[in-house]
Amino acid sequence: MKFEYYDDSVLKAQISGDRFTVTYRIRAEEKEAHEMAKTICVEQSVEFPAEHIECETIQSDIIGKIESFTDAGDGAFRAVISYAAENVGEDFPQFLNVVFGNSSILPDITVERVDISERLKEIFPGPRLGLPGLRELLDAHERPFCFTALKPLGLPAKALAEEAYRCALGGIDLIKDDHGLMNQSFAEYRERVRLVSAAVRKANDETGGHTVYVPNAAGAFSSMLDRISVAEEYGAGGIMFAPGLTGFDMLYYASRHTSLVVVGHPAFIGCYIDRGKGGIDCECLIGQLPRLAGADIMVFPNFGGRFSFSEKQCHGIQEMALEDMGSIKPMVVSPAGGMKVERIDEMRKFYGNDVSLLIGGSLFTSPGGLTENCGKFKKKLEG
Repeated sequence: MKFEYYDDSVLKAQISGDRFTVTYRIRAEEKEAHEMAKTICVEQSVEFPAEHIECETIQSDIIGKIESFTDAGDGAFRAVISYAAENVGEDFPQFLNVVFGNSSILPDITVERVDISERLKEIFPGPRLGLPGLRELLDAHERPFCFTALKPLGLPAKALAEEAYRCALGGIDLIKDDHGLMNQSFAEYRERVRLVSAAVRKANDETGGHTVYVPNAAGAFSSMLDRISVAEEYGAGGIMFAPGLTGFDMLYYASRHTSLVVVGHPAFIGCYIDRGKGGIDCECLIGQLPRLAGADIMVFPNFGGRFSFSEKQCHGIQEMALEDMGSIKPMVVSPAGGMKVERIDEMRKFYGNDVSLLIGGSLFTSPGGLTENCGKFKKKLEG
């Protein structure tokens, strides 16, 4: 099919030749899997019958290309497909749309990883701080970071501020809102951020510490930009979004428009994870995509807690978050979810020093006061 008013030379001049790749795992017999890979090439680009497109540059550059097709074992095949960087434009949602838009609806297709091009690294430069920036900010140059959460839902803002004060006195590095804290009447967002930020600042002044408070800014689209401004106004050190709820683009926006530490939370993101019928491998979904969106820290469910992630998955998440991506800084992963004080040594041995260990309820319920427990937590990481 010829398209009227189309000048192939104009499109050709706009194509740099810069391409990025997505690795898909396809569960099917070899012939069917290869046909599915060809379908992905079209579905994730032109979404139009390729055989009816007579435009040379669209055929050669715009439509996805199978770069390799290999046996992945266990009845699956691995297809590495490349796309023109120009297909993305400059928007993170469109980047995700190219990676797995319509094809996410099809069964038995899993995204394993994304390898972005140099052109896209300029558009999506990753974390503003990342691991090296956080080490400077928190004055924690060789040890893991210690992280906790304000709990439980239902406490008034004044009580949450008192909790934060005691945690900061104990030297905790990072204190976040529990992900269920948004803008409830008993702990309204603005009041909570004002009181907790002041409490953390007071403790830092008394101890010379560097504790950072990270309020949860997730909410309705119309409210989130204002919540970022409130966090800046009252001197909070960070901001948190759950990309499964608010979209990855909120991480991207925050990383590009604020000086705050940007934290991602995994709430609702489990819906996207491959459970054997297709989706996105958790290593990519949690360890790679938030990093590309600009998160400095990504919280995720630790193995051995109340969730079902395996040691292999947790290792893979950290590996993707830290792997060398040239100009893109490494992202800090934060294993959480039923973490106990008693497991600190085990977790440090498993994750090493480039991690932020998040312990919530255990710090509040273990023998000894909250300040003492936070101090012990930090001391274990310094040893």
